[in-house]
Amino acid sequence: MAKPLSYTLILAFLLAVIVFPVDAKPDTTIVVTTLSVLQDYVQQIGREHVTVTSLISGLENGHSYALKPSDILAVRQAHMFVTIGAGLEVWAKQLVESAQNSTLEVVVTSKGISLLRNTGSIHTKGGKHTFGNPHIWLDPENAKSMIRQITTRLIKLDRANRRDYLANQAEYLRELDTLQADIKRRVKKLPDRRFISHHPAWPYFARRFGFKIVGNIIEHSGAEPSAKHLSTLVQQIKKTGIKVIVSEPQLNQKIPQILSDETGARVVTLTAMPGALPGTNTYTSMLRFNVSTLLETLSP
Repeated sequence: MAKPLSYTLILAFLLAVIVFPVDAKPDTTIVVTTLSVLQDYVQQIGREHVTVTSLISGLENGHSYALKPSDILAVRQAHMFVTIGAGLEVWAKQLVESAQNSTLEVVVTSKGISLLRNTGSIHTKGGKHTFGNPHIWLDPENAKSMIRQITTRLIKLDRANRRDYLANQAEYLRELDTLQADIKRRVKKLPDRRFISHHPAWPYFARRFGFKIVGNIIEHSGAEPSAKHLSTLVQQIKKTGIKVIVSEPQLNQKIPQILSDETGARVVTLTAMPGALPGTNTYTSMLRFNVSTLLETLSP
C-alpha cells in the first residue's frame, strides 16, 4: 500500500506549481492579459517567445468580471500583465495588488489613445467614469498603437529577441493596413450604413469604417433600458427605416428581439471580442466576420 504524501512534500509541490507554471513553454516571457483581444496581440508579436493566457474568454463580460484565486496565481507568476485600462477592467488594480509581484511589467494599452466621450460612458455602482468609451481596439488604428506598446514592453523584458519582435510587429501592422483598406473599400459601396446597437461597444468601429450608430438599447453598462427608452427606439426605427439591430453574444437577446418583432428590423449578432463566435478566433478574423455580417444584412 502506498504511503500518503507528507505535508512537506505536498507543500513543496504546491509551491512548485505556483512558481513554475505547468503550461509555460521553457525560456519564454509569461504574459497574462485581461481580454482575449490582447492575448491575440501578444501572440502575434511574441509567437514562440511568449506563453500568453487571457483571464477573460470571448464570452465573458469584461465590465463585470469576478476575480478567481487562479487569476491571482497567474499574475503572481507572470512577467507581464496587459490591460485595456480606460475604466474597462475596474478589477485589474485589485488583482495586481493581490498578486504581490514586485517585478511585474504592467501594460495599459489605452495610454496615449484619445477616447470618445460622447457615447457609451461606462457606469459602475459608484457612478459614472470620466474616462470615456473603452472599446478602443475596434478601430484598427488604435489597435496598432496598442500593439506597438506591447512590442516595446516585450523588448524591455527580452532584448535578446528584439529583432523577432520588431519583425513580427511590422508584418502584423502591414496585415492590419491591408485589412483596413479592404474593409473601407467594401463598406464604401453600401448606401445605408445605419444600425441600432445593443451595447455602446461600436463607436470606434463605426467612425473608422463609416457606419452610423443611430441609437443604443443599453446606454450605459450595467443599466437596463427603460420602457420609455425602448418606446423611443421603436418609433425611431419605424420612422427612419433602420434595418439592423446589432447585438452581442454576451448580452440578453430578449430585448433586441422585442424591438425586432415591433419594427421588422433584423437582429444580427456581432462580437467585440475574438473567440465569442465561430470563425472569430483572432482579431483580424473577428473584424472580417463583423463587417461581412453587416454588409450582408445592410445590402439592398
